[in-house]
Amino acid sequence: MGAIQIATGWLLLPLLTTSSLWKISASSAVGSFSSEGTANVVRPHARNLRNAGSGSGSGSGSRFICLDTCNKARNGVCEEGRPGKVAVKTMQFMAYCDLGTDCEDCGPWSTTAVNVTWQDPKVIGPIQFLRVRDLQVRVRNAAVHPAIRFVFAYTDPQHDFDVSYHMENTGILEAGISTIVYQLLSKRCLREDGTRALVVDVGANFGWFAVMAARMGCRVIAFEPVPLFRSFLEYNIHLNDLSNLIEVRPLVVSHQTGKMLKMVVPARGIWGTAGIEGLNIDTSIQSDHQTIEVPSVRLEDEIKSDVLLLKVDVEGWEWSVMDGAAGLLKKHLVENIIMEYSPGVPERHFKFDQMLAHPDMLTTLISRYGYRIGHIGDAAKHISVGWDSPLGPLKEVSLDNLKYDIEDVNLWKDGQLACPTPPMLTNFTNWALCGGVPEGLSPRSFRSEFSHNTNIWAAKTGSATAGLMTLRGQSGILDPSDPPDKYFQTNGEGLGMGSRRCLGLDPKVQVKHRCRCINPEVCGAEEEAVLRAVAEGLMPQNYVLK
Repeated sequence: MGAIQIATGWLLLPLLTTSSLWKISASSAVGSFSSEGTANVVRPHARNLRNAGSGSGSGSGSRFICLDTCNKARNGVCEEGRPGKVAVKTMQFMAYCDLGTDCEDCGPWSTTAVNVTWQDPKVIGPIQFLRVRDLQVRVRNAAVHPAIRFVFAYTDPQHDFDVSYHMENTGILEAGISTIVYQLLSKRCLREDGTRALVVDVGANFGWFAVMAARMGCRVIAFEPVPLFRSFLEYNIHLNDLSNLIEVRPLVVSHQTGKMLKMVVPARGIWGTAGIEGLNIDTSIQSDHQTIEVPSVRLEDEIKSDVLLLKVDVEGWEWSVMDGAAGLLKKHLVENIIMEYSPGVPERHFKFDQMLAHPDMLTTLISRYGYRIGHIGDAAKHISVGWDSPLGPLKEVSLDNLKYDIEDVNLWKDGQLACPTPPMLTNFTNWALCGGVPEGLSPRSFRSEFSHNTNIWAAKTGSATAGLMTLRGQSGILDPSDPPDKYFQTNGEGLGMGSRRCLGLDPKVQVKHRCRCINPEVCGAEEEAVLRAVAEGLMPQNYVLK
C-alpha cells in the first residue's frame, strides 16, 4: 500500500507541473507548441507512408501554413486544438479544424512537415476525418518528464474507456510502462555516430509511445492499421511537429505477409480492444462495430536494423507478430521488448493453437534468443515510483513456469484441466465442475498470475540496457520448486490465483483461489477437504513436472 501511495504522489506531481493552464497572447500565437522534432503526414487511408526527409527540430525547414478552409474558421475562436490569437486560460483545447485551416483565429501554423496533404481542399485531414464521424478531439499537456513535454489528443472518455479516460483524468497513459520506456531510451536515442536508435511500435493506437520516443530523439516506425486510431496518431505527430522522426505504416503485423486480415473496431467501450476478427472486444458493452480489411506484413521483412525497443500491443495477436519477427531477432539486435501478453483472448474462443502459441513464444524468446523476461503486471502498468528513480524488481517469467503453461493448454484441450474433481470436494458448489480459469490452472504457471492479460518486459542478455531490469524470484502463485503437497499460497503479496488479493475475496471463493479461509463458518469445511485431497495426491492441478 505504501508503494502505491508513493506512486500516486509522484503521479500527481506532473499533473501540477505539466498540465498547468495554457496562457498565450496574440504576439506569441504563431507556431506550434512544445515541439522539438519534425512531422510526417500520415493519411487515414494511405497504403504506406515513409519518412519524408531527414533532420529534426522545428527550426529545420520550418514554414507557415495559413488557410481558412475550415467551416468553423473566422468565428473568433481558435478551433485547431492549439492556442490562438486571443489569450485564454484552459487545461484543455478542443479541435474542430485541421492544423493551419483556421488561420484567422489561430494565426499561421508553423511546421516542418514536408507534405501536408490537407492543403489540398479535396483531401480530408485527420480532424475532418474524425469530425465527419462525430467524434470529439480533446488536447491537453501530457503529464510526462519536463525534459520531453508534449501535447496529446484523445476523444471523449464516455466513448473510449481506456486511453481517453486516462488522458482526461491523469494526463498520462500506463505510467509504470511509460517510466520503463523513458529510462530505456534516456540518453540512448542519439548515438555517438550521430544516427538515431530505432523504436518499433506495433499497435501504435493514438501514438503515446511513438510520440514519447520521438520526443526523446529516437527514430520511430509505428504500425497502426485502424484508420480511426491513425487519424489521432497523425494529428498528434503534427501537433508535436515530429514527422521526420515518426514513420507510420498502416498495416497489420503478422506471421504472414500479403494476407488481407479482418479487423473489428468498437465504436464505444475500450477502443484499444480492436483487433483481428474482434476476438478481444467486450461484448457486454453495447456498441456498433466497424469491420475493415487490412494487408499484413512480417516484421522480419519490414525492419532491417537493430532495435532499441520493440513495443507490441495487439490484443492477443502478439504470438503472430513475434512469429513473423524470427528473421529480425536472428539477424539484428533487438535490445528490449515490452508487450501486452493476452492469452485470455484465444481462451475466450477455445483457439487452442493460439493458446499454445503464447507460452511457446515466451519459451522461444528465452531459450533461442537469449532474453530474460520480467512480469510488469496489469494493474502495475499504471503505477510508477518516478521518472528518474530506480526501477523496482520484477518477478521473472522462467522456463520452469512456462512448461506448466504449455501443459495446462494441452490438458485443457483434452478436457482434463483440473479434472477429475477429488471426491471429497464434489459436494462443494465451487467444485461441482472441474476446470475453470484461473482457479484450475497450475499454480506454478505464469498464467496463474493474471486473469485475462498482463504486461511483460523482455531484455536481451548482455545488451547495454539489460542492467536496468532487476529480477527477484519466479512467477507463479506457487514457486515452481514447491512440493506437490503444498496447496495454499505463501507469496509475500498475499495473492491468490489470477493475482486476486486474498483478503479482498469473498470467503466463498477463497479456498478455490488457494487463499486461506478467513471465515470458518463459510469455508472451513472446504479448506479441510482440500487439505485431505492434497495429502492423498488427488488434486489434479497440483501436478509437478520434472
